[in-house]
Amino acid sequence: MLDLLHGSSPRSYPKGQMLFEQGASATAFYIVLDGWVKVFRPSITGDEAVFGVFTVGETFGEAAMFIQGMYPAGAQIVEDARLVAIHSDTFRDRVSRRPELVFSILAAMSRHLHSLINQVDQLQTRSSAQRLAQFLVSLSPVEDGSAVLLLPYDKSLIAHRLGMKPESLSRGFARLRSQGVTTDGNRVVLADVDALRDYGDFGPLRERAADQ
Repeated sequence: MLDLLHGSSPRSYPKGQMLFEQGASATAFYIVLDGWVKVFRPSITGDEAVFGVFTVGETFGEAAMFIQGMYPAGAQIVEDARLVAIHSDTFRDRVSRRPELVFSILAAMSRHLHSLINQVDQLQTRSSAQRLAQFLVSLSPVEDGSAVLLLPYDKSLIAHRLGMKPESLSRGFARLRSQGVTTDGNRVVLADVDALRDYGDFGPLRERAADQ
């Protein structure tokens, strides 16, 4: 993957900037060097369906570029970011000299697909509190014990990312207090990461119907 960066210049983008719109010609994919980017589709109700939120070391936009089609969703900077755009012509030139680079891209696309499958599974089988618990555990810097973390982007985006409404996110945080989760703005304290992981995986499924 590093070979693809040769000759490409990082570019900084401010929070809120649209990177590309849904339906735009897909001429490049992107590597995130810093910050956060969301890939989403607006809905007819004015809400958003968020397909992914990408950060350092992650890539997005590969599939559409491969087929020289249109981006199936839009991308927006959600926290100041630095990105590298790998244009299709550059990619084809690199691959012609190093075919093994294709496997790196296929691996990234496979990770995206696996992530989407997990999202669907969570939406169908987990309550909002459980989905929030799994999200917080994914941010934890430790595997067990206590942890302190900062939410990486605003709560409205977290709600959309987890497939819930903002008020459901607030109820989710309230329910997680009994699991040792406390909040102060965007600062979150997890009393027991391992116990929270168990709750996210095996907590009471009956909550799901009550809080959508």
